[in-house]
Amino acid sequence: MKKLLSTFVDHPTVVTTLLVGIVAVQFAVSALWFHDLDLSLLFSELSENDQRSVLSQLALGLAGVAAMVGGFAGVVVVFGLSSEDARFREVRMKAATSLRRNWTSVVTTPLVAAFGALLAATAAGVGAFGISVWTIELCLLLAAHGAVRLVVILRELVKVVHRADEGVTRSEQFVDEDEFFED
Repeated sequence: MKKLLSTFVDHPTVVTTLLVGIVAVQFAVSALWFHDLDLSLLFSELSENDQRSVLSQLALGLAGVAAMVGGFAGVVVVFGLSSEDARFREVRMKAATSLRRNWTSVVTTPLVAAFGALLAATAAGVGAFGISVWTIELCLLLAAHGAVRLVVILRELVKVVHRADEGVTRSEQFVDEDEFFED
């Protein structure tokens, strides 16, 4: 079990491939055997114009969220790359391969989701509702994957900062309140 968890943490491409596979299998199963699993049925009661509008809005909202995750990921990655603290250098050296994969993933996965969501909005706009729905599902999973991975990376970086702060002596941590809050 530990090896499986390590694979998911250290190999984001495996998780991304798994997510694409899950959506593909769900699509195939719903198309061939269990039609009730077809996500486009959720919108089938709506008129064609309403389907176009709802799916476009959903896809564009998802594109915005995914783009925000990608942008925040860039900030976190730059924070981790730019620190000159010895502990950060040690982490970057010891976990270089895993960090490279993860830092690249948290930026690229949400951006792929954002652009995919724009394609889903376009598909909805031209009436390709089935394609739009399945693309939205995939993009939602990719954006969520990027967001969760980003939070894990941020949490680990905060631990490194905390360890660096613990290394500072007590006298260096003390700040005179009058000096700190000068007018």
